[in-house]
Amino acid sequence: MNTRLNLLSLAGACALATGFAGKAMADVETRDAWTETFAVTAAEPTLEIRNIWGDVRVLPGKDGEITLSISEHRSARNQEMYERSLEVLKLNIAADANGVDVRVGDQGRRWHGHDRCDDCQVTYQFEVRVPANTRVYASTVVDGEVEVSDIGGLISAGNVNGPVRVVNAANCESVESVNGEVSVSFANPPASDCRIETVNGDIRVQVPESSGLDVSMDLFNGQLRTELPVDPLSLAPRVEHKQKGGRNVYSIEQAAGIRLAGGGPMFSIASMNGDVRIEKK
Repeated sequence: MNTRLNLLSLAGACALATGFAGKAMADVETRDAWTETFAVTAAEPTLEIRNIWGDVRVLPGKDGEITLSISEHRSARNQEMYERSLEVLKLNIAADANGVDVRVGDQGRRWHGHDRCDDCQVTYQFEVRVPANTRVYASTVVDGEVEVSDIGGLISAGNVNGPVRVVNAANCESVESVNGEVSVSFANPPASDCRIETVNGDIRVQVPESSGLDVSMDLFNGQLRTELPVDPLSLAPRVEHKQKGGRNVYSIEQAAGIRLAGGGPMFSIASMNGDVRIEKK
């Protein structure tokens, strides 16, 4: 069975992480920590946070505000590269009444050639407190963990070279990792579709015993293990059409389907080199 994963455009992020591997010991480094609070008035505010090195943790906080607790460790092999890092690897925060957008560096720019910052990096540890109904998009790339706990809004979370944990979610949109374990638990039976994927890691999904789910399962070098009763679910094959060398080329993929408790929202679960566990909470 073929597994095809689309991990938050994490393929590019993985290349970025590889490019920064094997750094020499830094000659110039600084450490700092601070807290910033932003007022939000939207009924369902949004937090988008994209890190490169370090952890991202999102927890429930007060209504009407998003609070960032930030720890920064910046390092480079010399002063010139340190100054370069301040330009290339700066922290960008944009906020308005609808939410907060946090990004490390300009992750859309070229990281090779004249834009590259050799032997410099900045590690950020983020702990973010948000209103419980916030919609969350959270990711990191290397040497970090992503955790989103007790949030009632829709959740998207991703990581490269590390685990992702979503705890007591109401609903998720996507939870994805490369080289890391994925764990997702739900406070109540989920009501929306979700995509959960990993490469080189296990997937663990916990749902209340009464949860009805339809599951599209795509496994390569892994097994499904569940303590919940399941029924088989018939799924149509996925057909992809491309033109190559003036010819029509078709690829056909067939996922296995299972149904829990009479069915419900569709969960697309894919794992390469890892097991999948569906457990009752």
